[in-house]
Amino acid sequence: MENLKLRFPPVAVFFSFAIIIWMVATLLPGDINLHGAGTAFLVIGIGAGSYFGVTGLSEFRRARTTTSPTHPENASAIVSDGIYSKTRNPMYLGLQFILLGWAIFQGNLFAIPVALGFAVYITLFQIKPEEDLLEENFGQEYLAYKARVRRWM
Repeated sequence: MENLKLRFPPVAVFFSFAIIIWMVATLLPGDINLHGAGTAFLVIGIGAGSYFGVTGLSEFRRARTTTSPTHPENASAIVSDGIYSKTRNPMYLGLQFILLGWAIFQGNLFAIPVALGFAVYITLFQIKPEEDLLEENFGQEYLAYKARVRRWM
């Protein structure tokens, strides 16, 4: 399992989960009738996800630190303003919102746990390794930020 840490770009993981959600919804029983509400959930998921993702990315760019999730060791600053004062991982949170909207849109009970599996995977193989590197690079400053702001929300 160690070799999965920081190995795959989160966007690739996101698209993999999106495909798995679609496959699960297509191949497994468990269909639910959402009476047209599935589209609303998808739109809300995309809207919320885009807000968190774009806001998080723009905060990183403003701080002039790396946006590369596969090389967090290149971070030159801890970004703790704006959206980062509410969540330490707005870009991953944004991807999670989109996947949840997509899973609900599929109208299959089994799709939702798959979408939540993204949070588990990203936490174990992306976020925790990133946190370890940030603790190593920024020490007490990052530990204080970590104590003040939640990982997800």
